[in-house]
Amino acid sequence: MNNNKKALIVEGGGSRGVFSFGVIDSFIQASFNPFNLHIGVSNGGVVQLWYLLKVSDYNLDKMLFSASKKYINYKNIFLNKSIMDFEKLYQDANAVFPIDFDRLQNNLENKIFYLVVTDALSGKPEYIELTRENYVNEMLATGSLPVLMKNPILLDGKRKYDGGIADPLPVKKAYEMGAKDIVIIRTYEESFVRKTKLENHVAAMMTKKFPNISQALKINSDTYNASLEFINNPPADCRIKQICPPKRLTAKRTTTDIKIMKADYAVGLECGKKFLEEEL
Repeated sequence: MNNNKKALIVEGGGSRGVFSFGVIDSFIQASFNPFNLHIGVSNGGVVQLWYLLKVSDYNLDKMLFSASKKYINYKNIFLNKSIMDFEKLYQDANAVFPIDFDRLQNNLENKIFYLVVTDALSGKPEYIELTRENYVNEMLATGSLPVLMKNPILLDGKRKYDGGIADPLPVKKAYEMGAKDIVIIRTYEESFVRKTKLENHVAAMMTKKFPNISQALKINSDTYNASLEFINNPPADCRIKQICPPKRLTAKRTTTDIKIMKADYAVGLECGKKFLEEEL
């Protein structure tokens, strides 16, 4: 890839991604897209997809649709089933909000769009392009969290997990791809530093048959914080700007409360507008 790329990265975060949708809706409404490298992690991949489609109509509705309680059943953890039925969610969402691939390919002229996934065997991040033939599984793979899904997604004969396990903030990768001007939409406040949580240990136990994934989950906080270090101290020839909520979002990863999600979407919309005022 040529040097001097301008990259947009969107962090994952489940229902917290409603903030990111607010940001990109402000971009779409302002016809702002100077980026030629797009990288989405987990739910951030969905946000990037609709940004590239230049569709701001119903983006809040898309997040509210995905947060429906009918796709989440915590009792399933005791039945050895997935807590979240991502397959059913994507099938239903695609019926209501179909993807126009011809429009996407046209809008991707002189741009490239990567989803981040984590290989189940190696525990390493991979950066894949969305394809017309297999986009549902590709989108499922980038958001396949071990705690929420029983099994990793099969892509080209290999199992893949959520990209946020191995590279939650792929700023260094964007730089290695030639991006010297990077904007990252985060779903945590700028001062946030990740600490190892109980869910990391639970997920590590649930993935013991994939030892490299289990290890990647154990060190996920270190991986995340190393990326924060790169963001705060980038190379001399690289500029990184963050778009973050001013304080901790009310929404959590699996929030289904419509009022909360609408409020966090509004925060994203305002943060996007503020960023544009500074950039334009």
